[in-house]
Amino acid sequence: MHILITGANGFLGAHVVRACIARSHRVRVLVRPHAELAGFEWHDKVDVFRADLRDHSVLADAFADIDVLVHLAAQVVGDDDEQFDATVVATERLVAAMGRSTTRRMVLASSFSVYDWGAAAGTLDESTGFDPRLDRRGGYAVAKVWQERIVRRAAKAHGWGLTILRPGFIWGRGREAVPSVRFSAGPFQVVLGISRRLPLTYVENCAECFALAAGGGAEGVEVYNVIDSDEVTAWRYAGEEMRRSGASGIRAPLPYLALSALARTADLCRRCLFGTGGRLPSLLMPERLAVFRPLRFPNTALCRRYGWQPRLDFPAALERTFGQTPENPRMPYPTQPAKKDHSS
Repeated sequence: MHILITGANGFLGAHVVRACIARSHRVRVLVRPHAELAGFEWHDKVDVFRADLRDHSVLADAFADIDVLVHLAAQVVGDDDEQFDATVVATERLVAAMGRSTTRRMVLASSFSVYDWGAAAGTLDESTGFDPRLDRRGGYAVAKVWQERIVRRAAKAHGWGLTILRPGFIWGRGREAVPSVRFSAGPFQVVLGISRRLPLTYVENCAECFALAAGGGAEGVEVYNVIDSDEVTAWRYAGEEMRRSGASGIRAPLPYLALSALARTADLCRRCLFGTGGRLPSLLMPERLAVFRPLRFPNTALCRRYGWQPRLDFPAALERTFGQTPENPRMPYPTQPAKKDHSS
């Protein structure tokens, strides 16, 4: 199998490249013109194609002899316009180039951010819908929803096989602090929604799912959430991450109901003072608090489709992340360049 991977020098992408090579796939990586790859152990095992994803004039050449595209690239920082341009516009150019090639399968990295968490009745799975009010969401969520729409439309028009994988919270060495788990408040490390389960996926486990999907021969459109397990609570993860990373502070709980009441009060004050104007911090926006609700996150659809089970459980992943060094030959890691990259 000949696989084209975008975002290969991102946090997830580096592991996806390695997982595909381990399955004896030929890999071509599509990276920005000045991307530094020398720090990755696979840099001399792949074909490198350098281009800006927004430059449609050269992208078609990247698809020569390619069987499947694994599209991981997305911008996760910057303002809303920057994220939309680098994620949505770039995807439009990419699928247009793919449409002029013989490649007929795509695997897209989407995100749990597309879901309407507030509509989930105790369980968030692939049947949970998108938020109908995208204006209430952040730029990244909006960009990922539009990115999915673009690739679905293209897959239908061209008859492509499309697999959309929506990872939960990806973590591992280099991304130890899972977003929305804790924040600093003076001497305290406040843990949000302490009993809530986290939709965690360790980066190496997640990468193996993408490698499986790339070789899986999807027909039509398939969508799967990528979750190792939902047995780990926010309180447990915060404690393990703080202890193993040496973070200072006292772990303090902030239950979801208290956080929700605080956000509603802050929103009422905003409306009284500013009417429809004014803007609250993200943590105090009632429409964004659903991510802290106590939900379950099953991975049964993914496991049934690929016969997949995460190779590393939570304790083993903790050791891979905190307990060993990259130099240990028993625990190989790709060495990431110091230069910051904005791809997923």
